[in-house]
Amino acid sequence: MNLVKKAWLVRPYPHNKKRLDEFKTKNIVAVGWPGIGNLTGKSREELKDILSKAPYNLSGLALGNAYAIIDIFVNQMQTGDLVLVPDGDDIFFAEIISNYYHEPSVDNDTDGYPHQRTVIWLANTSRKQLTKELRSSLKVHRTTADLSRHSEEIDALAHGKLYKPADNTSGTVDISYPLRPNHVISFTIPTDMSQDEANRLSTYFASLYFVK
Repeated sequence: MNLVKKAWLVRPYPHNKKRLDEFKTKNIVAVGWPGIGNLTGKSREELKDILSKAPYNLSGLALGNAYAIIDIFVNQMQTGDLVLVPDGDDIFFAEIISNYYHEPSVDNDTDGYPHQRTVIWLANTSRKQLTKELRSSLKVHRTTADLSRHSEEIDALAHGKLYKPADNTSGTVDISYPLRPNHVISFTIPTDMSQDEANRLSTYFASLYFVK
């Protein structure tokens, strides 16, 4: 039985600087946050503690987003997993072939991509070749994200194959929404949902809050 690989999003803008050329030339993917040293073996709670102190002094939502992003890159990714790297309309695919490591030569504010993994670049395609569902998942505003629900499609495209999604005979689609770090809401809607139904659903969600 073939096991479906996990797949991840990694944006090529560590430390808010485009590094796609470096990614491809050095056969790496990387994230930013220079100045916090080697993160090998650091748990989510330890990452949270590190980012709450100098030089970043993060708190609240910014802290939650940051340590979730780094935890994915440092702890959750595994060798053999697939990576999708988007750059505008261009989509690049790679396979991870190393554990997380720290590269001190670029651990500075000028370079800023010290947290790295080695990859093998596999293929590339255009954004329009992706299914609507995968394109929608790429709208997440994070440097890294779990795309494993699209693993079959990403695996096919990464190896230069056409991907044809299975017919949705149920007439429904599963939706996931990252409400907060570590809490994703999942629900199922009909594929032919009307605007009126969407408005009613929005009103229902707006009523789901609890006053402390």
